[in-house]
This record gives sequence, structure tokens and C-alpha cells, in this order.
Amino acid sequence: MTNNHAQSAPYQTTSLNHLSSLDTLSDELKARLSRITYVLSDTDNTMINHSCALCSADGTPSFELAKALVLARKHHISIVPCTGRNRAMIREDARLLGLSQWIGEMGGIICIKDGAESVWEYACADMEYDANSHKTPHDMIMQTGVVDALLKRWSTSLELYNDNGLGYQYREVTVALRGKLDEAEAQDMLNHCGLALDLVNNGVVTHINGPTILARNAQGVATNISNYHIVPKNLNKGYAVAQFMRMMNLSREQVLACGDSSADCSMAQSAGLFVLMQNGAKNQSCMQELAGADNVFVTERPSTDGFCDLIHLLCACQDEYKSTGI
Repeated sequence: MTNNHAQSAPYQTTSLNHLSSLDTLSDELKARLSRITYVLSDTDNTMINHSCALCSADGTPSFELAKALVLARKHHISIVPCTGRNRAMIREDARLLGLSQWIGEMGGIICIKDGAESVWEYACADMEYDANSHKTPHDMIMQTGVVDALLKRWSTSLELYNDNGLGYQYREVTVALRGKLDEAEAQDMLNHCGLALDLVNNGVVTHINGPTILARNAQGVATNISNYHIVPKNLNKGYAVAQFMRMMNLSREQVLACGDSSADCSMAQSAGLFVLMQNGAKNQSCMQELAGADNVFVTERPSTDGFCDLIHLLCACQDEYKSTGI
């Protein structure tokens, strides 16, 4: 693992060492990694690839992720998914992976204890929200009428992104859209809706599930289409990580975050260390987001393979620290 921010030149993934190789790390870095007790991780194309927990980055059947999660538990390292998924989706994903904490809706819902007596809260950043209103932040956004206005303005190229293609949107904080719009114009509409909101581009859509008004080619592939989230102003994963750390009384040196997209890079501002998956290092927007940061590292392998390498390295550093006292 090599620190990428010694200079402002573009990142060169070819110069990185394997994460699994302890002998490439300085004693100082080993000590830092040995103190990590929480890993806050993006899900898709980071912890999990191909929407499956039982395959490697290239799609080959594999149980390496399961082994890594078991190893982390044995070393008392908590894995916390941080995702754009809604509560119903991430809660079940986390439960099946044996994880009891999670962050959903791009940071909008923070759960520090799931189960019969869950402990969670909404994160609304700079958007005013009254928890006693008996309305969700999502309800408040919809009631401004700005979502209907956006859908009317781009009536042939924008639609609600209904979770799992089921025809309804079960969200509590954010509003999910997909399609094509003028982002500057859309943000201006949000600026005048009466609530403090941001439009976030959450990446390109290549496959569409469920009914849609959006154009697809003969192969059924969408082109030039993005996922968008309308979120409370200044809400991002970095804000959510900071709130999670506050709720759990964690120091920065205990927390490592990892991801593959520009939406994940804000976590580098809150966590003590941030690890970008190799596939994210090919994304220029990630490089721009992380420029100048001194706590960012890159895996040598992509997505779930890189994530598993990272977990093995953290545990190896912890083992070495215990045996040698570095």
C-alpha cells in the first residue's frame, strides 16, 4: 500500500504494492493500521461485486468475502456498510452478512444498533427538519413540489428511480431519480423550493430494471443516463461518517473508510484513513475529490478482491502489533 498524495500528479495504480504484503509497509503505517477497529465501506463495487457476496471481482464464484468478514469479527473489527440503498434493502443485506450497523440513503439514515431495539437517527445536515413533525425528510422534500416540477421539466428523460423496480419508492430521507437533465438548472430549481437541498449525481446507469420511460438501445442498454439523488444540503457520506463517529464516540485513528466512487471520497475528510479501490482509481472525478489529501491509499486489486485484501492486511497488522508491540 502506497500513499498516493505525495504530489498532485495523476494517480498511478501500477506503482502500488499488494495490500497483503506486510513487508512493503513502514512500521509507522503498520501501527496505524493495527489501531483500526471500524471499517465504513461502500457496498457496490467495493465490498460486493456483481450484486453478489459469493463472487470475486471477475464474477468467479468465491467465498473470500465471507472469510474476510469472519476474520474481521475474530479481530474485533466492525464492518459498517455505507450505501445509497434504503433502509429495507441495506438492513437485510447487513443482517445476512452478520453486520449490525449500517448507513443508508447516501448518509441519510445512520443505524448504530440493529435488532429488536434498534438505535438510529436521520442525518439532514443543513436542511431544517423537525423530528416531531411525524413526517420523514423524504416527505418534506416531496411536499415542496420540486420533484414534480423536475419530472415535468424533463418529462421524457427523467423518472423516479423506484427501488428494485417494484413501482414505488421506499425512501425516508432522499429522493432517487434516473435519466438525463441539466444539472445546473435542476440545482437552481432546488435552490428556490423552500428547503436546503442538493442534487447529487450518483453515477452512470447501464442497466434498467422495471418499467421505464427512458430510451434504450436494441440490446436494452441505457445510454447517457445517470442516477440522481435529491438530498438535504451538504449531506454526504463524509457527513454521515462524522455523525456515526460521534454517536459511537470513536476517534479518527480508529476509523478507516473505503469506496470506489466520487460519492465515497467525502469519507476521507472524516475517517482517519481512506482506501480507494483500484477500480475507483481509474475515475478522474475520484482523483479530483481526493487531490491534496494525505490519508488516502489505493488497493492493488479491484472491488471485492481489494476489499478482502484490505481486511486481511488490517488483521495481519493487528497480529504483528500484538506479537512485537510496534
